[in-house]
Amino acid sequence: MNAVDRVELRRVFQMFDRNRDGKITKQELGDSLKDLGIFISDKELSQIMESIDVNGDGFVDIDEFGILYQTIENEQNEEEDMMEAFNVFDQNRDGFITFEELMSVLSLLGLKQGKAIEDCKKMIAIVDADGDGRVNFIEFKQMMKDGGFAALRSR
Repeated sequence: MNAVDRVELRRVFQMFDRNRDGKITKQELGDSLKDLGIFISDKELSQIMESIDVNGDGFVDIDEFGILYQTIENEQNEEEDMMEAFNVFDQNRDGFITFEELMSVLSLLGLKQGKAIEDCKKMIAIVDADGDGRVNFIEFKQMMKDGGFAALRSR
């Protein structure tokens, strides 16, 4: 983690550490989440605390918070990477990948599936959870988690 990230981490940590004692209690976490408009049950709050409190002392220190912070940052980076990949296929930027767009990209990549309309329609149909004949970003993310377009060819 670079110096800028550490400064940001400390700033965010201090938003949750209301009494500035260097540790976040379950109460502080719950109150801070409520202030952010996130209302969760006491049971969920306990589960969150248990998952963050690596050393099991009942508090979240800055190092434990840093692990959580890094996880969130990695997920955001993964989401951005996924959107970039989606945009490669979504050539007209309408938020959907059609079989024509899939065919075009696969052809540009020199893949034989890009030459067969039926192959592209079949790949779209496998991924198309809502049945509208095209792939939206949510469907694309699920497909990528399941192994990407390459995994579809083997089905």
